[in-house]
Amino acid sequence: MNKEVKLIFHPTLGKIHYKRSNKVRFMRLSINNSKEINVTIPRNCSISKAEKFLNSKTSWINKQVVKIDQKNEFTLQNAVKSSFYKKEEAKQILRNRLEELSEIHGLKFNRSFIRSQKTRWGSCSAKNNINLNIKMINLPTDLMDYIIMHELVHTKIKNHGLGFWLEMSKYYQNPKVIDKKLKQFNLSLL
Repeated sequence: MNKEVKLIFHPTLGKIHYKRSNKVRFMRLSINNSKEINVTIPRNCSISKAEKFLNSKTSWINKQVVKIDQKNEFTLQNAVKSSFYKKEEAKQILRNRLEELSEIHGLKFNRSFIRSQKTRWGSCSAKNNINLNIKMINLPTDLMDYIIMHELVHTKIKNHGLGFWLEMSKYYQNPKVIDKKLKQFNLSLL
């Protein structure tokens, strides 16, 4: 066997993986992004000699751990910032489209809210406040517009009766066919 691994707990550094290898002539020290410390030693080197080597490098190890922590924190902050901007951008796109379609078709609403919802693409309250699901941003544009129009028509007709579908037919040739197409998209998967 080429590599033999021994796990030893260091009093200040924690778990240390000592790996014996036929391929190395000198001791090597490495730390990965998970802060796992590995000491690779030649086959004929003793663990006590490797521990002395490790102890001579504790200052370097501590500096590397600080760098890794800073890098991980920076990466996490960037990921949070990136998702925030994407979310804000998505909200703005949906709001803009709602306002455009409202103006084009003369269907006025009171206020708009963009939220992440688990069961609905959108809704229209009795006060004509329109809620849109932020996950709509992942749909094809024609379906996104269809949902917005569906809610705008609810500003005139509050139910899904015949009158509602007749009104929807003014904007879409076969609104129920589009409605079925929309049901193919699973909200929980977006």
